[in-house]
Amino acid sequence: MSISREKLEEILKDHLVDYDGNEYLVFEVASLKEPDQSTHTAYISKKVAEPKGGKARKTKA
Repeated sequence: MSISREKLEEILKDHLVDYDGNEYLVFEVASLKEPDQSTHTAYISKKVAEPKGGKARKTKA
């Protein structure tokens, strides 16, 4: 996998998740059900606040 410095800095600014006072970049690598030229993909998870009183949840970005 390769990623430009510019894109990496953008991802780190927008998608870090705080857990016990430490920041993490959470991502998932998954195989494609029907591969074409690629066999895998990666998803970056980010925390999204739920409305009033609910727990925060993660979504794939």
